[in-house]
Amino acid sequence: MSELLLSTNGLTKQYGHHKAVDKVNLHIKKGAIYGFIGRNGAGKTTCLKMISGLARPTAGEIEMFGCKGKELERIRSRVGCLIEAPGLYGNMNAYTNLKIKCELFGIRKKGYIEDILETVGLEGVGKKKTKHFSLGMKQRLGIAAAVLGNPDIVVLDEPTNALDDDGKDMVKRIVKMQKERGALVIISCHEMQTLEELSDEIVRLKEGRICE
Repeated sequence: MSELLLSTNGLTKQYGHHKAVDKVNLHIKKGAIYGFIGRNGAGKTTCLKMISGLARPTAGEIEMFGCKGKELERIRSRVGCLIEAPGLYGNMNAYTNLKIKCELFGIRKKGYIEDILETVGLEGVGKKKTKHFSLGMKQRLGIAAAVLGNPDIVVLDEPTNALDDDGKDMVKRIVKMQKERGALVIISCHEMQTLEELSDEIVRLKEGRICE
């Protein structure tokens, strides 16, 4: 059986006359860490949104786990993502935010949420509502939500945003943990050094196209 988890063919997203993503072709295998780099507006986030099912392509095709088109809706739960601002319930604490997702995924393992919170450095936040979290704390919780349930594909768009050095080290640990369990990780970052340290392959986007 092929270990190819994700491929795109001519993936394109157009807004009016502007092509945010222009005929991107990717072929990514299981257990890889794939890095995306490029300036603001290069098309990184838009590309990751289409892969994650948060935006619909104008043209081209995405295939994941052998599924295409409408079939992709059946396997979206196998993709965890953090793209732009984490989608959090502001009036709830960190534990309850993750508990809701656990209930959706049928996860009932005792201590599971506590372990994830500890992994991202949020074990001591208690009952504090997430609307009172700092940007870095929200980012940490967003990362926790992205890897909850051990998805087969993890998409992280600028996961080190608003994080201090300790937070950046946490991101590196989590990305390596995902690879060790066989997941595909797609990560975008402005920091070339971070991508070089983590990634098996790096794609540079410029004006919506792969240039390197």
